[in-house]
Amino acid sequence: MAARVLIAFAILTFAGQHCVRGQTELSELPEVKGYKLHCIEASGITETSAKKLAAGETIKDPDQATKCFVQCFFQKLRLVDETGVVLKDKLEVFLTKLMDADKAKDYVKQCDLRRTNPCDTAYAVYDCYLGKKAKLF
Repeated sequence: MAARVLIAFAILTFAGQHCVRGQTELSELPEVKGYKLHCIEASGITETSAKKLAAGETIKDPDQATKCFVQCFFQKLRLVDETGVVLKDKLEVFLTKLMDADKAKDYVKQCDLRRTNPCDTAYAVYDCYLGKKAKLF
């Protein structure tokens, strides 16, 4: 039980600390409430991976549970569909809640990635955004 609480806290911290870009924090967006906890349960993400995501660290060889947590979260936000296709228009609108519109549009173009399955695609997109933040901010 304590581990689940710690994981939940770590993921909530990740959303609040590492997605701030100008207008608001991801954790303050109404559509986010409850998604992280659901995806923790659904994916089986480990405490170690959750802590790394919370710290904004790149995970060199993420396990499938970590990738599927990201996919679940993106799907709950309706940024990807169930087959892993990134919904670019919706992603751009969503990102404008976190950063200016020009930057959001640029990020969507640069991070338009596809991989072999929905979880791998979602993690690759996440990793691209993480890399952009590290480079630009």
